[in-house]
Amino acid sequence: MIMRNGGLPERLASHIEESRATGKPLGVLCLGMQGLRQLRIRAGYAAMDELLSQAAARVREVLRPGDELVELGSGDFALVLPGLKDGSHAMLAAAKLLRQFETPIQAAGQPVLASVAVGVAMYPEHADGPESLCRQAEQAMLEARRVPDHMLLGGTPVQSDGVDAAELLEAINGGQLAMHLQPIMDVRQRKVVGAEGLARWFHPSKGAISPGVFIAVAENSGMISQFTRWSANACLQIVAQAREAGHRLPVSMNLSAKAFAERGLVEQLLGALKLWDVEPKDLVLEVTETAIVSDIQRGACQLRQLNAAGIRVSIDDFGVGNASVAYLKQFPATEMKIDQSFVTGMLGDLRSLQMVKAMIAFARQMGMRVVAEGVEDENTLEALGDLGCNLVQGWAVGKPQPASEFIRELAGSGR
Repeated sequence: MIMRNGGLPERLASHIEESRATGKPLGVLCLGMQGLRQLRIRAGYAAMDELLSQAAARVREVLRPGDELVELGSGDFALVLPGLKDGSHAMLAAAKLLRQFETPIQAAGQPVLASVAVGVAMYPEHADGPESLCRQAEQAMLEARRVPDHMLLGGTPVQSDGVDAAELLEAINGGQLAMHLQPIMDVRQRKVVGAEGLARWFHPSKGAISPGVFIAVAENSGMISQFTRWSANACLQIVAQAREAGHRLPVSMNLSAKAFAERGLVEQLLGALKLWDVEPKDLVLEVTETAIVSDIQRGACQLRQLNAAGIRVSIDDFGVGNASVAYLKQFPATEMKIDQSFVTGMLGDLRSLQMVKAMIAFARQMGMRVVAEGVEDENTLEALGDLGCNLVQGWAVGKPQPASEFIRELAGSGR
């Protein structure tokens, strides 16, 4: 069912009453499109009208019986999803919604690749009324524009005044940033064989700052080189510390697409390896599909140099970007990470399961290792092993934790 904005509060009120009576959570997804003004200027009003019409049609394709679509105007849509299991169930719906916009939309005879973000809010977890529920979803959507996968579950604390480049620079130089580790496990051996480094920032007065916020600040303020330098040194210091504790611990480092535009990236990373006396094979660079297509020639050249030096390269969030398979032949990728939107809940979604199976087979044909993200239960872990997946990470393996705690537990486990 499609509604206009005026009927949203009334319809949500009835859905909330039903949710209260049945005990089944209610989800509201807010989808926002960006870049519409530029399209209107470039292609005209008719093209924008056609884009919005086609966008609404794509959104309708993911609706289940009983779901409702609300056109809020200006490229914003709300989806009312009754009878969900939990927030993870809603995030699966958000991932499916985002996949609807991975291919261009034909508007006035020209292809337009729409940039979208999705925010999710749940009743009763995040709000107790129609208006507050919608505001939570819309706030989550705005925040989702600044995170890598462009979707976010509401209910998290929101920084009211944000941070600026000067504060980030102070954080980098003043030791406010820390690297947490999430374990990566070999499926067959059931052994931790590496970890992904995840940057964290606890501001002395503002508290925890979301990585989606401060990484965006680094990218947009010309500070990505300083952040990359900090990240590389933090990851390699961890490798060195683990070695001192008697363990080999390869660490994966996320590399921003903007880092490829900076001069001296290759020299910076190779210099850090030398500084910490770390074997190149113990550093894995995680690069998103967005980075692959943003500057194909420059990025491929830099990654080939790094790979020739022994550093491994991983394609992060595979399946949710817009990279053509043809691009992959130019990149020396040794590893593919299947995005969690395909993995989480795949046993209850035949299409997701088939896509994961196909991606694993493709990676193996290309000679790449496969890492599945978002593994949350033992059944999914076993299924991935049966499909030939090499490595996994997710809450079924371990949550991110401070590096010092991770190494201490690693030493205590005897792994």
